[in-house]
Amino acid sequence: MSRRRTTGLVVPIEAARPLVERWLYRIPALSREVPPHVTVLWPFLEPDAVDHAVERDLGALFAGVAAFDVSLGAVGNFPDAVFLSPEPAAAFVSLTELVWHMYPECPPFAGAYDDIVPHLTAALDPTEDEREAIAHELAPDLPVHTRACKVLLFDEGEDGVYRPRREFALGAGASGRVGAGGEGAR
Repeated sequence: MSRRRTTGLVVPIEAARPLVERWLYRIPALSREVPPHVTVLWPFLEPDAVDHAVERDLGALFAGVAAFDVSLGAVGNFPDAVFLSPEPAAAFVSLTELVWHMYPECPPFAGAYDDIVPHLTAALDPTEDEREAIAHELAPDLPVHTRACKVLLFDEGEDGVYRPRREFALGAGASGRVGAGGEGAR
């Protein structure tokens, strides 16, 4: 039986591209159309399950979350990656929890981890020497300040390549939810 295709939701952080582009070759070619980002929810639904109603509901959800300022100021490590830590982390956790609450069948990273740790991957599977070099090279350019103002929906095609499907603006509607993890965040 073949693996099910999926979709994913991310907050693009283009301001980080100049910092991480040197290591983008470490990102699988199938994912190279996905910009530097902080994941909201991946995997999400199968592509065929994302119909007009799902897109409408996501649009309404994200429209009710205020855009927010983001700072990438620290380099972190997972066993398989080097990443930049976004602040406020609570804003990204809130986004993930909002979507997960709406789609409980889609736990973050398929339920592989106990905690939601917002991150922007700089390199996958680096050696120890590469980890040190990456941290050393990134340090002078940190922090990076930008604004989270949209969420992108990506589809995995029949060929396994992830491509952009839809863009949702943060804060496009009136709501009491605050993107920075303040009032209204779960």
